[in-house]
Amino acid sequence: RMSCTIEQNPQAFLACDESNIAVRCARAFLKETNQTLENQTLSIALTKRIPMMAGLGGGSADGAAVLSGMNRLFETNLSLETLEEIGLRCGADIPFCLRGGTQRAQGIGEKFSPLPAMPDCPIVIIKPRFGVSTKDAFHRCDTAPYPHADVDKMIHALHSGKIEAIAASLENTFQALCSENELKMLSEAKQLLNQNGSLGTLLSGSGSALFGIFRDDDAACRCLEKLNAHPLLENTFLCRPTIHGAYGNLSLIS
Repeated sequence: RMSCTIEQNPQAFLACDESNIAVRCARAFLKETNQTLENQTLSIALTKRIPMMAGLGGGSADGAAVLSGMNRLFETNLSLETLEEIGLRCGADIPFCLRGGTQRAQGIGEKFSPLPAMPDCPIVIIKPRFGVSTKDAFHRCDTAPYPHADVDKMIHALHSGKIEAIAASLENTFQALCSENELKMLSEAKQLLNQNGSLGTLLSGSGSALFGIFRDDDAACRCLEKLNAHPLLENTFLCRPTIHGAYGNLSLIS
């Protein structure tokens, strides 16, 4: 038997069934490892802090955490690669959320080439008061021509280790596929970060969240303070790069 407790934003709705990536991953893990719960209950407590329809991979991160946690709970000792194979069947972004770090992802996002770590720096994320459906965003990719990002330029910038070079190399294909109304709102939100010290600002994933890279904590905190209650924004976050995904983070817990 499986139960799921979800604490969430009042505006969000999350079902505790196959439409929830965490539940799909749990069931996929049990099937792959031939685990039977018998008269026991597997409980998943899910606290949603990452906004939905933001392009921040919140659902995929949940699924990755569930796979890593169950691997430890059931003492199955599955490798990262095996967990990635299970996760891929539940969502294309789950393998990266398991692996983490700085990677060049190819295929549908499951083939990784390690890149130099992102230099430690503060990152401000803002979520405008609208969302973008990931499904709709990928449908646009299938039905409309779009420019390809200059991946080699970003790889070169990462090897340089310079924040300014990385900030100058930011590109996101999804931005060119946004509707006219979405572009207008994103442009207004992007301006907020640029006007408050961001070295480079970009749409995160398929959107609608944007992130800005900052040189130091003081600049990032000043920006966050100014934007924290801005009427255009639903959420603001202060973050830093990490070299670990869910698999590595869980293995650090004693």
